[in-house]
Amino acid sequence: MHFKLTEGIIKLSESDFWKFAKNEWAFEYAYYSDDLQRCLCGHYPIKNICVIKNNINKIQTEVGNCCVNKFLGIDDGNKIFTSIKRLKEDSTKSMSLKVLEYLYAKKVLSEFEYKFYLDTIRKRLLSDKQLEIKEKINQKLIDFTSYESNSHFSKINLVFKWAENNNWFDISFINSLKKSCEKKGKLTGNQLKALDNIIKKMKIE
Repeated sequence: MHFKLTEGIIKLSESDFWKFAKNEWAFEYAYYSDDLQRCLCGHYPIKNICVIKNNINKIQTEVGNCCVNKFLGIDDGNKIFTSIKRLKEDSTKSMSLKVLEYLYAKKVLSEFEYKFYLDTIRKRLLSDKQLEIKEKINQKLIDFTSYESNSHFSKINLVFKWAENNNWFDISFINSLKKSCEKKGKLTGNQLKALDNIIKKMKIE
């Protein structure tokens, strides 16, 4: 399985040598899939998926969390999935500081939500109103790391990749979809329909 993973990563990388190729990749997103998935290494089934991006050619691929941690040395997914598990068991608990920073960097949280969580992350006693806000923020992590959310991001990134070789295409609308998806965790029905229409009309694969 290790050989199949390294072979797959090298094929998508600029370098033909594993020790260099693996350093081209960085963590982009993580999501929990209700549908069983297959890792790039061939292992099946997996549910904890990490989306990694090549810093040179901008290609994205999906790898199981265990493989991305063990063979690529990227442990961002571990922190995210640990927080997801904790919050699904008890929505009043806190996500880790690293995961909070991740959500803020992805613009999922507003300035107010980020500072509020930062101020209350270690407090055990919260007012009913504070607890309500905290649980809403926790739900944003759950939503943002859902399979549905990632499928929307995958379609957006597919168009971006296609547009790199089609400079005539105006990507401003796709940029607005990406910002909306980052903020809300997913696209609205109308937004998704518009995106699908673009993919179909332009025959993007």
